[in-house]
Amino acid sequence: MTKEIKISRWKTFKFGKVFKFERGKRLITLNQIKGEIPYISSTKKNNGIDNYINPPDYMKVYENVLTLNNSGSVGYCFYHPYKIVCSDHCTIISIKDETVKLNPYIALFLKPIIESIRYKYSFAREINNDRLERENVMLPTNKDGSPDWNFMESYVKEISSKVCFNGTIRKIKKNNLNKIDISQWCWFNISDIFKFEKGERLVKSERIEGELPLVTASSKENGIVDFLSEDIFENKKKIFENKITIDMFFDVFYHKYKYFSDDNVHTLIPKFNKSNLYVMLFILTILKESSYKYAYGRQLRIKRLGLERIKLPTDKDGSPDWNFMESYVKSLPYSKNLEN
Repeated sequence: MTKEIKISRWKTFKFGKVFKFERGKRLITLNQIKGEIPYISSTKKNNGIDNYINPPDYMKVYENVLTLNNSGSVGYCFYHPYKIVCSDHCTIISIKDETVKLNPYIALFLKPIIESIRYKYSFAREINNDRLERENVMLPTNKDGSPDWNFMESYVKEISSKVCFNGTIRKIKKNNLNKIDISQWCWFNISDIFKFEKGERLVKSERIEGELPLVTASSKENGIVDFLSEDIFENKKKIFENKITIDMFFDVFYHKYKYFSDDNVHTLIPKFNKSNLYVMLFILTILKESSYKYAYGRQLRIKRLGLERIKLPTDKDGSPDWNFMESYVKSLPYSKNLEN
């Protein structure tokens, strides 16, 4: 059984009593030189990594620390066991007790606890050193009232060794497939692999609540913003299934279920036969690699979509290797649960 957490044994600590922290240093994009050291800023994506640089001498290099976003995506916390440098939009956090060494298990225990302060802050109320000093954190304690770092480590070690599906505990399985070598992959136009079909306009007055997902331009909830009754469609509007959708900001989602998409979204209809769940998820991941090119100021239009290219594994004939894509995704841990 997993160790039971008894909050009654926890204690509230002032943040500054348990942790050391300091702000990073400003380095504008114009002055950044490409390199190998992760540059941590205020993004909530990619573990806070904004770029890889060769840092100037005035920037301190940290390792085995937590970072907390002060602005931007305020309140997000990340662990970095590797060397990093930090912008002035984030705070570097380490344990004050020098006899305790931060490790991945303790860091993962602390991350959600530190992030619990996030609701208090926003773009208009950023985190600064004074506010952070006064923050409270609840931590498990030893008999002497000090933070119980051993409990934190052992708890995460235990739960990370297993995962629960529908009440059944299963050991985590490693992916035994060899590392992917993309050197032999080839570029394909998306238009050579898919046909594009734009969704249809549906005004709010036409909507009746039901169970059919309505997909529109959104980066959240798989693009689903509402659930509609199929009765309103009849033959007037098309309902898709087992397709990928893409919007003007290159938000890409796969829908194995029936759905309707409005005119803010294009549905990608496969030109190939093996368009099963596994192949579609493989392609979906590749497609997402192109999303960085698009934003509010540079939206994805049908002409641009037709010119976009993706790199895919190929068979001996130089065609996309659908069998490899399927077998690779099937080999991943928990892939059996994709059918649920």
